Amino acid sequence: MTTLVSADSIRDELRTHLAAILYCEIEEIDDDATFAELGLDSVLGVELVSLLNTKYGLEEMLDTVYAHPTVNELSTYVSSQVAALGATAK
Repeated sequence: MTTLVSADSIRDELRTHLAAILYCEIEEIDDDATFAELGLDSVLGVELVSLLNTKYGLEEMLDTVYAHPTVNELSTYVSSQVAALGATAK
């Protein structure tokens, strides 16, 4: 059975992982704040992209984080990429 991954579930996943790598509470992650405003640097950005690639079967690069610089924008983008691949979360 194939299930599509929604932007909402990806958003929740992003918030959880951002809170972990930024050492803050999930509630402190503003979905519309830029990753730079949240304190994400390029090293942590690579970690985030790696997680997304592994979790959703993507092959994104760090520039994806800069092109979609908020949780809302990145979750929408990742959802569209997953849908295009017909992939499911592992």
